[in-house]
Amino acid sequence: MNTSLIHKILIWCYGILLIAGAVMSLLSVPYCAYIFTAGSVLAIAEAFWTAIENRTTELAQARRHRLYFFASLSLGVASWYMLRGSNNWVPFALIWALVALYLTFRSSGGNKNA
Repeated sequence: MNTSLIHKILIWCYGILLIAGAVMSLLSVPYCAYIFTAGSVLAIAEAFWTAIENRTTELAQARRHRLYFFASLSLGVASWYMLRGSNNWVPFALIWALVALYLTFRSSGGNKNA
């Protein structure tokens, strides 16, 4: 199996689990924290894997992957709060979402005039 295909599968899996866990939390489903935690673990693992794979690439790109990994750790904190039954998980999930959105639109050094 190609590593990019494995990355895509991981991204889809943790995305579905995170969204399902967050929505179920709003609906007060009792096992939503476990679903969200499973998605968080997959997201952290995928971010770590990507950061390790891109260690030797250009410095700016490697720095973005490391930043995404550290932002994904906020999902772990969000999972901890969700498992404790607190609503403080929301800001940590938003921190991850905002950093992920920011890094999505960062230029990888291609066309500087665009």
